[in-house]
Amino acid sequence: MTKLNYILIFFLFVMASCKVDKKFNKERWLANNHVNDTHNPRAYMTEDLLENHLKIGITRDSVFALLGKPYKDGIENRLPKGLKMPDSLSFSNKENLKPENSDRATYKINEFMRLNSQPDTLVLYPVGWSTIDPNFLVIKFDNKGVSSDFWIEQH
Repeated sequence: MTKLNYILIFFLFVMASCKVDKKFNKERWLANNHVNDTHNPRAYMTEDLLENHLKIGITRDSVFALLGKPYKDGIENRLPKGLKMPDSLSFSNKENLKPENSDRATYKINEFMRLNSQPDTLVLYPVGWSTIDPNFLVIKFDNKGVSSDFWIEQH
């Protein structure tokens, strides 16, 4: 064998050893529940989990049996799905960042949230990190403990 063949074989072994298992694995999921783990293997399992294991209508008890104890479990006031904060109220609007406007902008944002948000029953599971913030799998339940939606969001 030539030197080039040895180098190619070496790189094939390196590439094969770098393969990340993207299938949901309950034992690996349960063993990696730390929110501070920036290289959490849950991040790689999330797509398979959402596509093949979590379904709308799954019960709260079934979710806990599958995923274990959540990082957070409770009721949060959130905007209904599809309702977005108007750009005129956002702090991405440069006018709202001016010191003379910040109190008024904060009041208007809080008022918009007070008038439009609704209580949602949510559980959150850490699934890794983006550049600087943790990502969470969020599962929303109705008042009967049945899942009605799930998604990944950054905190």
